[in-house]
Amino acid sequence: MGEKNFLVEGEILQKGKKKPFSKKVSAETASFAAEKVMCLFGSNNKITRKKIFIKETKEVEENGH
Repeated sequence: MGEKNFLVEGEILQKGKKKPFSKKVSAETASFAAEKVMCLFGSNNKITRKKIFIKETKEVEENGH
């Protein structure tokens, strides 16, 4: 099974305010894509999982359309 492109959308809680986000990641499944986004926010922005709210994960075409 190959990797697919997913668009993960949601909100992060930062300094008491919810901020929307949209990230495109490659993963095998939608749940792995959501997990990858949580890991990226944690490692890059020091945001804990409790402050990441994923609203939608959808598969997108490789060319971005």
